[in-house]
Amino acid sequence: MRVLIAGCGDVGSVLATRLKCQGHRVFGLKRDTSTLPAGVEAVQADLTQVVTLTNLPTEIDRLIFMPTPACRNEAGYRDIFINGWTNLWESLEQKPVRTLLVSSTAVFAQSDGSLVNEESQTAPVRFNGRVLLDMERQAAGCTGQLVIVRLSGIYGPGRERLIELAATEGVETQQSPPFFTNRIHRDDAASALMHIMMINQPDKIYLVSDNRPAPRYEVLDWLARELGMIAPKGLLMDQASRGKRVDNLKLRQSGFRLKYPDYQAGYGSVLAIRKDEEATNRGN
Repeated sequence: MRVLIAGCGDVGSVLATRLKCQGHRVFGLKRDTSTLPAGVEAVQADLTQVVTLTNLPTEIDRLIFMPTPACRNEAGYRDIFINGWTNLWESLEQKPVRTLLVSSTAVFAQSDGSLVNEESQTAPVRFNGRVLLDMERQAAGCTGQLVIVRLSGIYGPGRERLIELAATEGVETQQSPPFFTNRIHRDDAASALMHIMMINQPDKIYLVSDNRPAPRYEVLDWLARELGMIAPKGLLMDQASRGKRVDNLKLRQSGFRLKYPDYQAGYGSVLAIRKDEEATNRGN
């Protein structure tokens, strides 16, 4: 199988490596291709600049569209997700048999702690969710062979924002009512994309998140204790948002199994890696 990963960054590199191990031919499109994994065929291009899209592979079976915005504002999002999609799609000589469009659970605006699934209403209030929903609609108008994959918050080695926050003294965070957060380990995100890519007759939308949405305070409290730090101060915020809880049932029913089913398993792995690296650095 010939696979083009448009936006072959952190998750894409893990996915590309696994595809290569299974004997697939993988093309990685990035502005800077020097960080691509070994064996991945480089496509150096900028999705926002159509003139750079001249060396695309002529035949691909699967397209995974998962770029990262250069600027995290609305203009940056529209440039990469809307213009970037249009530029790439119109530049392909042959359209892929299947396209995976990587979106986000940010397209959901629910803030009352309710459970959301693939059928839930999408009415985002923040610009990132609005732009991503526009991208989904635009891509659906281009091809009927589209699978939308909405990822929750990605974490893993190098994506350690909550760990750093938990290690900071004097942290305060909402405790009551609980504000739910949803996460997916980087490696599970890559595995899920590979799984969905191989399904014979996939559904149109999948939510990719771990099995256990958890209150943010609970996660930070657990991390602080694992790090030997003082627990965060819990705040009572009667009128505050409670977030949402992402339901991954459809993904699990498709046969996918998570390596890191909850935050303790996932962050425990990240903390173990950090500990090993610190020990190695001390030894040097």
